[in-house]
Order: sequence, then structure tokens, then C-alpha cells
Amino acid sequence: MWQLKLSKKQSTKRKIIQKSLLLAAFILPSFCGIAQKYNLVSPDGSIKVNIAIDKTIQYQVLVDGREIIKPSAIAMSFENHSDYGANGRVINSRTTTVNETLTPVLKVRTAKISNHYNQLKLDFKQGYSLSFRAFDQGIAYRFSSKLLGQAKLTEEQANFNFVDGTFSYFPFEKNFKTATQPKFTLTTVKGIDSAALGSLPALFVVNGINVLLTETDLQSFPGLWLKGKGDGGIYGVHPADLDVNEKDLTHLAIVDRNRTFPWRIIGVARSDAQLLNNQMSYALAQPSKIKDNTWIKPGKIAWDWYNENNLKGVDFIAGINTATYKYYADFAADFAIENILIDDGWSSQEDVLTVLPNIDMAEIIHHANSKGVNVQLWVPWKALDKNLEAAMKLYSDWGITGVKIDFMNSDSQKRVDFYWRAAAMAAKYKIMVNFHGSYKPAGIHRTYPNVMTREGVRGLENNKWSEVTASHNLHLPFIRMIAGPMDYTPGAMRNSHKKSFNKVWSKPMSLTTRAHQVAMYVLYESPLQMLADTPTSYRADPEIPKFIAAIPTVWDDFQVLHANIGHYLSIARRSGEDWFVGAMTNEQKRQLTLNLDFLDDGDYQLTILQDGINAENHAEDYKIITQKVKKGDSLDINMASSGGWIAKITPIKQQLIALNNKR
Repeated sequence: MWQLKLSKKQSTKRKIIQKSLLLAAFILPSFCGIAQKYNLVSPDGSIKVNIAIDKTIQYQVLVDGREIIKPSAIAMSFENHSDYGANGRVINSRTTTVNETLTPVLKVRTAKISNHYNQLKLDFKQGYSLSFRAFDQGIAYRFSSKLLGQAKLTEEQANFNFVDGTFSYFPFEKNFKTATQPKFTLTTVKGIDSAALGSLPALFVVNGINVLLTETDLQSFPGLWLKGKGDGGIYGVHPADLDVNEKDLTHLAIVDRNRTFPWRIIGVARSDAQLLNNQMSYALAQPSKIKDNTWIKPGKIAWDWYNENNLKGVDFIAGINTATYKYYADFAADFAIENILIDDGWSSQEDVLTVLPNIDMAEIIHHANSKGVNVQLWVPWKALDKNLEAAMKLYSDWGITGVKIDFMNSDSQKRVDFYWRAAAMAAKYKIMVNFHGSYKPAGIHRTYPNVMTREGVRGLENNKWSEVTASHNLHLPFIRMIAGPMDYTPGAMRNSHKKSFNKVWSKPMSLTTRAHQVAMYVLYESPLQMLADTPTSYRADPEIPKFIAAIPTVWDDFQVLHANIGHYLSIARRSGEDWFVGAMTNEQKRQLTLNLDFLDDGDYQLTILQDGINAENHAEDYKIITQKVKKGDSLDINMASSGGWIAKITPIKQQLIALNNKR
């Protein structure tokens, strides 16, 4: 067993917790009899998992001595093979402790990530193993095997039997064939039955404790989805292979038996703010396979599809043509935006090797590059996969630096395989990737850090045919974003409140204030961050793109200042010596107090973009304020309904140095 050094206070707390756990184990029938029993605690001793192995494998999770997940069975079943978990007998167990610091290639949330956990690995007589890891932020488990050959997976049992009183922000889905853009519906867990279907990640609240379910290191395996038992129990299901007739399927996947399987993550946070400390999805994923990372460049990208190229005041016919994208490149260069995206329409959706006549790709790329702007392309996955290497080589030869791959709309095993195949091939030709029509992040962005971001989120574009509320926008950071970067595509310049909101496909608007849209660039994590609206809309109000361009897309550190799921959020993020603060509220106007205790000593220049005095009626109204501040000062953050607030805080000395350099 590992040895944990605990303070006297911690030791006393641990003894109390252990007594409570022993009592809980004594009164639970499934943990009695001749079962083999094991337990594992988090490094701080506050989270514990009990494992009992008899006819089945069951685990139980306790936080601060209180049960949050009752004994729940886990197993894997294969056609014509022994199951993992049925009548298993442990022949070896070993515990280890790891305490290390990870340095991400892309410092999305932080420049360093603590990877501190205790692990229990159980080897079974039948030839498979089961590993549990306990972090201070939660529990994870996975099966592995060194058996030879292949097997047909018929079922995985992944049960999460929550205690009574649990409710959920549940991501209801209609079916497995989806772009994974759910709303999060507040419901009791007992109200979720087998007719329901939910994607991951999903958030549950158990006696005031937030429990986030997700998965990572998802490779050559179908994604995990959720259904309910109607009694407080949640269980996992998987999509079948969509590329064959489902009526002919007798299995979910064909897997190599000599492998590790995906991690099932049970994240734990005692407050809403603590959810954002959870980086287990990244830490549990396979390390990077890319040796030279110098070509992977985070930044922003001007985007055409959302706004349908509705330009005005130009001397050419706007559309999917050479002149329009040269204009995008000019706009990007003028506002220090690193990239432009040529979305759907530069090729047919069946042939991604041939450029349509209205586009002179060489001229666009040459023009953009001459101004220091890179060009990225949209491609549909099916046509790309037919000529994957030929396409990636061609794009690289053209000078394309990134691809936005779309329409996968599944995480069946074969579709998951495509993600990994595409990421590896893109890395070979030094091309960055943005997956759309995608499932949630599940580890690939660590293994292939050229996978910059992905959709799998109900984002801004949904306003073209639906409504995206401020409350929904304040669910995302606490649920979807914990799994990894999300390409929400913010930056709407047509902003409205409910009373004047319309769904207009070609000229969409946001159901938020202008400041709310800008705040997303601080609050939402995505190393590649879109500017969704038209260049002419931004040029008409240049303070907005100027402010957005100054906000980094990756960060050294952060502090959550205010947090309430679905209601409000404020975060201070640091890049170098600069700090940026973003805040958003739901449909209720709100005032928060910002304490600048996170600053170092010295004077700072504070530049605020906030809701204007008339933003309650005119959502596009905003105001920019500049003042000097120092550590210990406090400010009032005033937000209109569906509003926002953003600040850039820069040491005065940096401004003086920059001024002297210009002279």
C-alpha cells in the first residue's frame, strides 16, 4: 500500500470518514458474504471508492464520508468469450501513487496541470484487469486486457446508482445519430427512464455535490451514452455501427483484446466553481504523439458560413468567390486575426480535391499570406476519408494550415476510428483540425494536439433556426467545457432581447447583449476561436474586433470569481502578466463585486467593455471605460439581462515599455 503523509487534522478527519465507510459497508448486502473487497482513497483522503468482487464487480463512491453512488455493477460482455466482470477472481492487486505536473502543448486552461492520483489495479484470473484512479477531483476506472485476438463487444455494463434526491442537468438526445448539441434540462434522476437518451458529459447534483460523468481516451470503441432506470440509477449504452444495417448487428464493436479501454470519469466538485478545476479528461488521455509542435498555432479565425457573406459597401458581388475571401483576409490583417476560414462551397461535397471555378485558391492563399494571415478549409468527412492522405498532402502543398471537418454525427466505433485517422494524417502534413458535427472531447486533443477544438456544443449558429438562451450559455462552462475545448463560434454583432428576437437564417442575431458575446472570448475555452459575424459588421464598429483580437485563446492560469450554474459566471484568466476578466449573466440583470486580490503589486491599466446604460432595451448598447487600478481594489460589475462584462488588466510598466519602443 502507498503511504500518505497526513496532518493531525487530516488524520482525524480520515479516521472519521473510515468509520463512516465501514458502517456503510456493513449495512449494504451486496458488500457482504465472501466477496473480495478493496478500497481506494483520493490523495486528500476525502473521496473513496469501495470495490466488491463476487459474482459481479461492484463499486461504491463516497465523498466526505457520505455515499453519493450506491453499489453499482460494471462489466464488459463479448460474444463467445468470457465476460469481464462475471464471476471474476482477483489474483493480484497493486497500488501506486503518482504526483506529477503535466505541461500541455496547448495550455488551454492552464500552462501546467497537476496529475496527482492514487491507483488500484486488479488483475483477474480470467486474463483481464481493472484499474481505478482516485483524484482529489473524482474517480475514474477502466478495463484492460493482454489477451490475444479480437472479440465482438455485445454490451458494456456501466452503472451509476445515485442516492435518493439526486437531480441532473441532463443532455437529452433524440437518437445516436446527432451532432451532439443538447440543451441541459434540469430534472430529477428518478424521472430519467430507459426511454430517455443522454449524451456526455452530464452533470448530476447529489446532496449538494456536483458529479460530472464523462469519458476519455476513447479509441477504437463506441462512445458512452446514458439512459435511466427510473429509480435513480443511470446506466451506459452505446451506438451501433451506423455504416451497416442495424438489424443485422449482433455486436456494438469488434475490438482487439490486447488493449486498454476508455476511462469512465466520475468528476466530483463541492461547489459550482470547483467544477472548472477538473482536468481529468486531459490527464487520463494518452500523451502527445507529435514530436515537433512548433507549427501548432492557437489564435482566432474569421468565419463566413454563419453570416452567409452578407457584406455591404464593397465593390464586388459577395459570395463564395475569390474577391470575398481576399476581403476576409484584408479584414483579418487589419485587426490582427491570424486566420480566415473558407467554409462549405469551395468544392463539391463529393470531391474535396477539386476547387470549383468561382474560387482561385492559389490567389486567395497568396493574398492572405502576404498579409500575415493563414487560410483554413471546411471539408465534409465522408469525401475527405475517401482520399484522406491525398487531400491532406494537397492542402499542405497549397499552404492550408487547418481543416474544419464536418458532419460525422456519430461516435460509433468506425466513426471514432475516423477521428483518430484524420488527426494522425493531418499531423503528418502539419495541419490543424477543428471537428464539427462531432461528439464531445474525449482525449484526442492531448494525444494529437493539432486537434485544436471541436463543436459538440449547442452554439451560436443555432440562432439561425432556433434560440440559444443566456441560461444555456451559462450551463456550458460547467458541463460541456469540462470535457475539453468547444467551438461555440461567438461574436454576433446583431444582438437582441426576447421581445425583438427573430430567427433569420441569412442575418442571424444573438439572444444576448453585445457585451455577453464578447465575454465568451474570455469565459469559453477554445485554442482556435471564431469571429462569426461579417467583416463589414465588425468594421462598422471597430472597437469590438479590436477588443476581441487582444484576448488570448490559451492561458497560463485562471481563478473562478463567481459561479452559479445557469445563472452567472466570472473568471479571471492570466496570460503572461496580463489578466482578462469575463463575466456573463442569464436572463436576470445582475451586479457582482470584483475584488482585484489576484493581481500582483503595482499599478495596472484597466480597460472595461460593459453593457451600456440602455442595454436593457437595446442589446447592442455597450460602453468602454479605462482607469487605473491596483491589487486590493474592488469594482462593481453591472450586467443587463442576458448581459456581460469584460476587462483587460495590464501592468502600467508594460505600456510604458511599449510606448518607448514605438518612439
